[in-house]
Amino acid sequence: MKRWSCLGLIALLLLSLAAAAGEGRIVEPTVEEATVAVPREENYTQEDGKEYAVAYQDPTLDIRITEGRYLETTWTAARVKVAYPAQLRACMYRDRYGAGAGVGEYVMSYAMKKNAVLAINDDWFMSQFRQNVGCVTRQGVNYRMRCNGNYDILGIDDQGDFQIFENATNEDIEQFPGRLVNTFVFGPAIVRDYKSREDIVDNSMGAFHETQRMGIGQIGPLEYICVCCEGPEDPGSRGLTVREFGELVASFGDVKVFYNLDGGSSATMTFKGKDKRGNDTLWAKINAPQNSKVRTAGGCIYFVSAWLPEGEEGVVIQ
Repeated sequence: MKRWSCLGLIALLLLSLAAAAGEGRIVEPTVEEATVAVPREENYTQEDGKEYAVAYQDPTLDIRITEGRYLETTWTAARVKVAYPAQLRACMYRDRYGAGAGVGEYVMSYAMKKNAVLAINDDWFMSQFRQNVGCVTRQGVNYRMRCNGNYDILGIDDQGDFQIFENATNEDIEQFPGRLVNTFVFGPAIVRDYKSREDIVDNSMGAFHETQRMGIGQIGPLEYICVCCEGPEDPGSRGLTVREFGELVASFGDVKVFYNLDGGSSATMTFKGKDKRGNDTLWAKINAPQNSKVRTAGGCIYFVSAWLPEGEEGVVIQ
């Protein structure tokens, strides 16, 4: 009953937002594909003194960007609400598995190709430390099942809910009763039931280094948060250990579960802002603006709109 009530409220909200947005239509995405248009400039909110937009809103997607300081380190967070689970998606380099270890492209490029409104780097499952372990699933297709009990796996199911498999084995994943649409191998899970985790294991992830961090979490049904922080390469920031990163996210008070992703120079959050040349773009790196260093990634996690303005057909992405 609670879930149906929630869906009813979402439907009413969509109708009111659609009326405010003008003519257009909603095309519900599926796990297999989504029809998306280039994000509209008028859906973004700008704020004086900011080089990037601070919000985006249409009848199916709401994003709010905030920033702050914690332990002498600047952090950036994106709070995201979607209308449909399949608006949260993930892709890999060239949309195929096994393109090669250490091979990738910039998150900004992935985001542009997918017409994403917001995108972040993922787990880089083909790095030298993880190319033979873990569970790798993208948009419903499983490419690897080699869980050895040493890594936490993040699974996102077809309802858009986060499932954490601590120290996962193949049996843990296979026994999940629902459908896992995307799975990631990096970790660890650093917030569980709104509390930060203390029993942090390194697993060759640099967990105890003060550095840049990136992660994604769930607040509630179809509501998420992406958080990144700067590091010692960024002026005025020292960086955070994994435990400190979890303490930061837990301090927000409303994040139920949060999973650590690839960090360091890989940490990239893409939204409307300015590129390296100072030109406006819908797909700018908005975190760590004083550091021009950007590393390629083996894939990304991204959010798309399901709203097609009148006269637009959109493009089909998989």
